[in-house]
Amino acid sequence: MRKSFIALVLGVLFTIPCVLHAEEVEIQLFEMVGMSPIPGDDPLDGPHEEGTTPTRPRDFRATINGNILTVTILEPAIPSAQLYVWGASNTPVVNTTVYSTSTEWISNSGSYSLEIQTAGGTLVGQFAVQ
Repeated sequence: MRKSFIALVLGVLFTIPCVLHAEEVEIQLFEMVGMSPIPGDDPLDGPHEEGTTPTRPRDFRATINGNILTVTILEPAIPSAQLYVWGASNTPVVNTTVYSTSTEWISNSGSYSLEIQTAGGTLVGQFAVQ
């Protein structure tokens, strides 16, 4: 019992510095190649741009801080987006809908692909968890 308690305390003490040293890193987002704008009356369109405004990287902010992924919709005209995170497998480790901000825990270290889908297009990015 006493050895288990000591092991638990030591585990916590060595885990805390790892979490404290994590820094928030912004994930660069790019428009998926080959995406075309959705026709229609988009509130983001100007008077001469009807139906030509796809989802843009500046519409979202994505960051990774240690194992915590945060995706925020910055453009008020976008009501929601579908968020996918892909690891080495063909199964997404995150599959959720973002309405304003989504915070997701990525449990395993490695490289990941991020995909944000809206009616106006898809944004992609890459990040790593250490």
